[in-house]
Amino acid sequence: MIGAGRVGTSVVAAVHMQHSVTVIDLDESLLAQLTNRYDVLTVVGNGTSRATLVRAGVETAALVIVCTDRDEVNIVAALQTRTLCSGRVLVRTSSTEYLDAWRRGELPVDAMIASENEIAQAVVRAIGLPGALQTAMFADGRAEMVEFEVHADATENIVGKRIADLQIPDASVIASLIRGDSITIPGGNDVVEEGDRVVVIASPDASREWAHRLARRGVYDIREVVVVGAGATGRAIASTLCAQNLDVRVIESNAAAARRCAEEIAAAHVFCADATDPRFLEREKIGRADAIVCCTDSDERDLMIGLLAKQAGVNVAIAVVGNPELVPIFEQVGIDHALNQRLVVAEKIVRFTHDSRTRGFAMLENDRVEVLELEIRDTSDLLGRPFRDRPLDGAIVGAIVRHGNVIFPRGDDALQAGDSAIILAEAANVPGLEQAL
Repeated sequence: MIGAGRVGTSVVAAVHMQHSVTVIDLDESLLAQLTNRYDVLTVVGNGTSRATLVRAGVETAALVIVCTDRDEVNIVAALQTRTLCSGRVLVRTSSTEYLDAWRRGELPVDAMIASENEIAQAVVRAIGLPGALQTAMFADGRAEMVEFEVHADATENIVGKRIADLQIPDASVIASLIRGDSITIPGGNDVVEEGDRVVVIASPDASREWAHRLARRGVYDIREVVVVGAGATGRAIASTLCAQNLDVRVIESNAAAARRCAEEIAAAHVFCADATDPRFLEREKIGRADAIVCCTDSDERDLMIGLLAKQAGVNVAIAVVGNPELVPIFEQVGIDHALNQRLVVAEKIVRFTHDSRTRGFAMLENDRVEVLELEIRDTSDLLGRPFRDRPLDGAIVGAIVRHGNVIFPRGDDALQAGDSAIILAEAANVPGLEQAL
């Protein structure tokens, strides 16, 4: 891995138990922090240097992840790596130009992940399912993983009910019940408590049904969104929301940035103003918006703006948080969704460290739980064993992709040759699960 910043550290935290990892960085202090916490090798040096890459053993690597904070460094390092290594090369970028060049086949790397695109998609998923804590798409969008927190003041109060007594939509499976630090695959007699997190794997329609049932009263479908911040991330979010035919207003205090946003995104209404000014919020009736997305370059400012907007009447507040350690604090004090761009990107990168049969991937509970879409080997011993017998120890199959159709299994169903399965499991169990399947 080239780059020991926050993205690199997040990836190391997720994969160091299952893989031999070597990290290259110029900053010795960052490398020292990694070796103090994880069993990894480190090399002090420039990732664009051929000599450094050879010293790190890149020639024998199965996967090289290039994820520094500088696009040009990443591109040069990836191109140098490609001349030395026959393994896969994955590059992080914040440039749409580099991403477009890769899509045209002009950059010889195996995968490229654009930070702003990923966070914009995460925001769209959060807005599409009010009340959801986390979402991820699988099976080319035909199945979703969604995590909800249970509240007694939800549209449907399920507190105190047994799983067996819940009206579960046909196209969905309750994959996990999370209570504090406890993660369980629930049985029919498990009782839901206030504050539990319920993870479901469902069709898009069933996900929306769950969202409407478990969202707190007063949270409705979102049509009008305010985006605060017109930097690269804010523009990517606003553009993606406009593409969803939502009404989008953008607030940016810097005149040049506001002008650029207005020129690039004609469908958005752009204001050059201070989003912390209560008089502006009142004059422009910001409180009537369904949601606000705060993505300035200051976490403290984002928190203040989000809370002011909630006080003014906005139903859903989303913040793009720079410091991943602040994510739970934002949510504790009233922000509905706190998304860390580096963690979102790291999750996408971690997928490529798994078995090559993995088609989709998501992480929950600080990387303790993983959801993956995995092609099943024709030789697996688990083929034909009904799910009522719980053939997967410590895991649950939430959906099966078979002949292009998505099946949400019940007790009599079983895996067949040629299937792909969407599986939830604790991260420590995933390597054994991949071998078994």
